[in-house]
Amino acid sequence: MPNPEAPTLVVGLGEVGGPLLENLRKAHHAVGRDIEDRQFDGVQVLHLCFPYSSDFVSAASRYVSLYEPRVVVVNSTVVPGTTREIREKTGVAAVYSPVRGKHARMVDELRTYRKFVAGTSTEAVALVEDHFAAAGITTQRMSSPEALELAKLLETTYFGVLVAWAQEMDRFAGAADADYWEVIDFFEEIGFFPPVGFQPGFIGGHCVMPNLELLEQVRRSPFIDAVRESNDRRAREWQQRGLSTTDRLSPRLRQRQA
Repeated sequence: MPNPEAPTLVVGLGEVGGPLLENLRKAHHAVGRDIEDRQFDGVQVLHLCFPYSSDFVSAASRYVSLYEPRVVVVNSTVVPGTTREIREKTGVAAVYSPVRGKHARMVDELRTYRKFVAGTSTEAVALVEDHFAAAGITTQRMSSPEALELAKLLETTYFGVLVAWAQEMDRFAGAADADYWEVIDFFEEIGFFPPVGFQPGFIGGHCVMPNLELLEQVRRSPFIDAVRESNDRRAREWQQRGLSTTDRLSPRLRQRQA
């Protein structure tokens, strides 16, 4: 039987793993490691928080072999099927539970948003739900890891679609010599529309655009092409104006706020 006092181990201490470890330490004997090899005995829950790549499953299998956990929790954004493949290759129960929130506020937002969970066994999912609940993290169960893996990718892509449309609306406003914010005020009160007051700047960061590539491994979509084309065009527009792609505001919006 696993030692109930065995540590929780978080592998990958970047923008996801670091805040997750900080939260888990409030309730568990939790430790972490990054790229260096460190030995820990009696690991019960192994959290994977490193970026997805083509060798993600191989790396996960190596950590499972090294630490022999009771359950593996994949917190990274991954291609659908990854969690189940880890279970099939290692023989260890695997649970998917993606992280949501702004990286700069991740410690707090891990307790703000529900942390959805789905796994390869109901027992493993229940264990992970209790594990998170003890640390003050609210959970909600989904039917399968594939559904949840897809949901994470679709959520970030949906945001990308909305920002890309904001970029295009900003272009329409510029062509008509109209104020972008005044234009969108016209339909922002319509209840069945999603909020539309996005800054129509460049989509940067580590999530939206890289995740498009993962979603494309499920199927190709013209929406993905449109988001990528609009954002590439925005980068060229910014470059032509001597602006940085870290700037979220269009030139006209900056003038309006000055």
